[in-house]
Amino acid sequence: MRLTTATKLVSIVAAAAGLSLVLTVAASAQSLTKWKHGLVSAKGDAGIYFMALEKGYFKKHGLDVEFVELRGDADVVRALLADQLSSAEFSPGPSMVANDRGANIVLIGSSMSGFPYALYARKEIKSWEELKGKTFGVSAPGSTPDLIAREMLRRKGVDPNSINIAAVGGTTARIQALAGGKIDATAAASEYLPAQDKLGIKALGLAKDIVPEWPRFMIGIRKGTLDQQRADAVKFLAGYIEGLAYAMSHRDEALALAAKITKKPPSDPIFAAVYDEAKQGNYVSTTAEVPADKIKWLQDVLLKAKKLTKPVDIAQYIDPSVRADALKLVKK
Repeated sequence: MRLTTATKLVSIVAAAAGLSLVLTVAASAQSLTKWKHGLVSAKGDAGIYFMALEKGYFKKHGLDVEFVELRGDADVVRALLADQLSSAEFSPGPSMVANDRGANIVLIGSSMSGFPYALYARKEIKSWEELKGKTFGVSAPGSTPDLIAREMLRRKGVDPNSINIAAVGGTTARIQALAGGKIDATAAASEYLPAQDKLGIKALGLAKDIVPEWPRFMIGIRKGTLDQQRADAVKFLAGYIEGLAYAMSHRDEALALAAKITKKPPSDPIFAAVYDEAKQGNYVSTTAEVPADKIKWLQDVLLKAKKLTKPVDIAQYIDPSVRADALKLVKK
C-alpha cells in the first residue's frame, strides 16, 4: 500500500514522539540517585515499611531506592558498616555497641518506636523460673533477640546469665526451631501469637508489658555518608515518612502489601494482628521522631549488661536536623 505524503509525515511525527518519550523516560531513570536501605527480613508488618516503595514516594523525591533484607539487626549493622548500604533500619542496640567499638553510626529517624515482641517457649514450660538453664534461640549473640530476652528474664526475676544461647537465624527460623523442639525459647515478633497453639508453642509475656521502654526500629546512617549525601538522606527520610503515614491510614492496602511481600495468603491472620497492634499501641512514628528517652534507657541496659564500656554521646548519636528538613520537604 502506497503512503501519501501526509500519512508519511504523520508516521514520522508519531515515531519521533515515541522516541522522545523513550528518551525522556530513560533520562528520568538515569537522573534518579541510587540508594540502598537495609532492614530486617520482611514479616507480617512488611506492608508498613514497604509502602513508600510501593507508592513511589522515593522516586518522587528523586531516589531509586532498593530495600536489602537481612537476617537480623546485627547483620543489618554489619552491612551498613561495610559500606554495602546507604542507610539502615534496626533496633539500636547493636549500633550502639558498634559505636562503642569505634564505629560512627548516626540516627536520623525512626519507623517504629514501640516493640511488638513476645517471649515464646515450648508449651511444656509453665513459668519463667523454668527457663533457667534452657537454650534460647537468637539471630546472633548480642543481637536484639538476645538482649531483649535477657532483659525480660531479669525483670521476671530470672538470672539472664543462667541461659544458653544458640545462633539460629531470623524470626521465622527461630520460631520454626522452637516449634520443632530444637530450642526451648526465643524472643520474636508478636505476629506469631495467633498461631501459637497451632505451632505448639506459648507466649510467656509481651515486650509491651514487660519492657515497654525498648525501642524498635531506628533509621541510621554512617557519619561519612551523611556528610557526603545529606540532601539524599533528607529525601530518603521524606519518602519514608510519606509511606509510613499512608500505610497507617490505609489498613487494607497495608495488609495486602504485607501478603504480597511475604508471599502469604492475604487471609493469614498474622497481617491484621500485627497491623492492629501497631495501630492501637501507636508504635509507628509517622513523623519519624527518634525517641531519645528510649535510647537513653537502652544505653543504661547495655551498660549494666557490660555491652558498652562507656555512656553513649546522645548529642552525636542522634541528628534531629535531617528529620526536620525531611518534614519540610514533605510539606512542600
